[in-house]
Parts: sequence; structure tokens; C-alpha cells
Amino acid sequence: MKVEIVETKNITTYVGIRATAYFSNLGESINHAFIELTRRKDEILNIKNLNVTYGITPPNYKGNTGLVDFYCCYEVEPIFNVPQGMVHIHLLPRTYTLTHYVGPASQTGTAYDYTSNWMNENGYTYDDVAYYFERYDEKTIIKDDNEKNETKIYCPVKKI
Repeated sequence: MKVEIVETKNITTYVGIRATAYFSNLGESINHAFIELTRRKDEILNIKNLNVTYGITPPNYKGNTGLVDFYCCYEVEPIFNVPQGMVHIHLLPRTYTLTHYVGPASQTGTAYDYTSNWMNENGYTYDDVAYYFERYDEKTIIKDDNEKNETKIYCPVKKI
């Protein structure tokens, strides 16, 4: 795996479907939300790239035993008329780790562990007031837990 520090410069906007469940059951809820997002993509105006989707998480995951949210989205520019039943999210410019993960989707958690270790070794800590996000494109292969699956994982960070 490769981890690097990236700085976003602009506010980015996303429109999509919210999945809510207990963390232990979140996968099924996320699958349903992505199916609905794909089915309803024609309702979303100004999608920047139809081949790229995002999974966005609020900073409430660590140790949370209650319900958590996950947003399955497309990036849009500009935002205009959010479809009924969908949500919109704005991500502000900030510093992120960018982890390039290659491996089965079921093992994506190992990328977060790797990122945490990298951060500890390089003087960073999580900036837990900001959203995390994953970028999925034509190299992302969720089906059959494919070893060639590629995901880009962005974690908000700050220097210690």
C-alpha cells in the first residue's frame, strides 16, 4: 500500500443516498444504497463523472456502537435540485491521507489500519471533525471479492 498527504483546495459537492445501520450490519445497507444510487443516477444533475462514485462517512465511526451513516454519492458541479429522498454533502478544503488500496473489498479495513500506523510514524493524527471518503472508479471491483480491486481512501488528518 502507498500513503501520501494531499491537500484539497476547493469545496466539493456530492449528491447521493444515505445508508444507515449498526456498524456490524452496514455492508448490506451500503449495497442497497449503491444499487438505488445507480438506478436513480439520471435524476442527479451535473454529475462530474458517471464512472466515479464515492462512499462518504461522517467522523462518528470509531467505537460507535449505535447507528452510523454512510453516503453513496456522485460528485456534482454545480449542485442543482437535489432529487427527492437524496442528500447533498459539501466537503471543505483540508488535509487528507490518501491510501491507495489494492485487494479484496472485504479487507478494506486493513487499509485503515495501515494508514493509522503510517500516520503514527509520520507525525499525523486523525482530524475527527471532518468526513472521510473513498473513491471508486473503473478499477474498483467489489463483486467476488476480487484481488485486483482498487480503492482510494481519504482520511482527514492534522499534524501533531
